[in-house]
Amino acid sequence: MADTPIIINETISSVDTITTLYSSPEKGSGTVITAFTASNDGGPASVSYKAYIYDLSGTPQAVISQTIVVKDRFHSGPSIVNQTVPPGGTIRAENSAADGLNFYATGREQ
Repeated sequence: MADTPIIINETISSVDTITTLYSSPEKGSGTVITAFTASNDGGPASVSYKAYIYDLSGTPQAVISQTIVVKDRFHSGPSIVNQTVPPGGTIRAENSAADGLNFYATGREQ
């Protein structure tokens, strides 16, 4: 299967609130994350974020520890790329400023 966008310019409006950005289909073998970007395109001077992969039972697995993205920069999330979101699992994130980051990812549903 080809890579397709799985998160398209999502923002998180609630500060320090873990928010679902993508849900992997329950049928199949999960979703491989092939690219991930958190970008600060001119918002606050710097915004921190964390990203998680949750399994179907809701158990978190922190994949990106607290990372700061300064204004007009991005973070490519190398620790989440090539990870598999299990069937029914989710990609979730939180950030330190309302709508401070744009999240974008591509993946391949298995």
